[in-house]
Amino acid sequence: MAPWIVYGAVMLVACILHQFAALALVVHAFVLPDYARHPWVYTALLVATGVAPLAALGMAQSGQVAWIDSVTGSEYQRFAILASFAIVLSYFASSGNTGKVSPEAPFSLRAIALPLFILPTALLMLISLYKPFYVERYVLYSLVGLALLLGAVLDRVPELGRNLRVTAVIVVALAIALLIPESLKLRAPESRSDNVTDLAIILSREYAPGDGLLYLSTKRRAWSLAYPSVNRGMFDLAQALTPAASHDLYGTELPSPQIRARMRSSARILVVTEPEGIHVENKETEIMKESVLAEYFTKDRTIQIDGAQVIIYEPRTTATEAELVVS
Repeated sequence: MAPWIVYGAVMLVACILHQFAALALVVHAFVLPDYARHPWVYTALLVATGVAPLAALGMAQSGQVAWIDSVTGSEYQRFAILASFAIVLSYFASSGNTGKVSPEAPFSLRAIALPLFILPTALLMLISLYKPFYVERYVLYSLVGLALLLGAVLDRVPELGRNLRVTAVIVVALAIALLIPESLKLRAPESRSDNVTDLAIILSREYAPGDGLLYLSTKRRAWSLAYPSVNRGMFDLAQALTPAASHDLYGTELPSPQIRARMRSSARILVVTEPEGIHVENKETEIMKESVLAEYFTKDRTIQIDGAQVIIYEPRTTATEAELVVS
């Protein structure tokens, strides 16, 4: 009983801290010996019951991850390649001590490592066919399975015959070669699609009293949450309620006529929007914002950063007067 209580407590805490850890429960269902399935089912049901309120709350707020796109062909391809390497590695790890089952270790390393690497990602990709939820870092813990397989194969290399030894080393080297670029990329600043630090620096530098701040699209207001002190003194032209007050990441916006009136009365407008080449949401309010900008304002300059751009707009009359003075 005691091990199951500890297991259940650990899984419950893991699922509360990270809801996609629940996919590991599915992995365990494929690993356990037959005699352990009944206590596992009871424990898994208790874990599911404990995390259900948080899961229900999360689903009610699933619109806040609406930025997640469908799984791309390159993501499927990369996963298929790594999964193929994992299956080959599991072959080399399936015999010898790593493949033996004993009372002390009632399942082999291969039995836990291969499903742990493949299933969480595969399941999240399948779920994403219905509603996009797949982000690689959400199931990053599955790489533990691949690491176990790599370690097991390296541990077995001295036991193998010459030909198998060479093959095993080549497979391990190729798997590591595939992982190194991605590992370095994940640890680089460029791996983050939104550079909110640079955005905060630019806004604090460019914003002046009398200016207005405008987000295209609404969901980009979430960027302001990283540095609330920077945005606190800025006049958000479209905002009716802050994200905190509206209990979501994007806040609540004013009706279109009020946003239009605020825009018309602004000395300048700092527009925070998608990177160049990415289309803004095709919503009525966003279309209205773009229409007012095109009719009554002119672009002064654009500042590009990773994952976003800040476009500074001057009133069209001011820009025209400036052109006449120069000419």
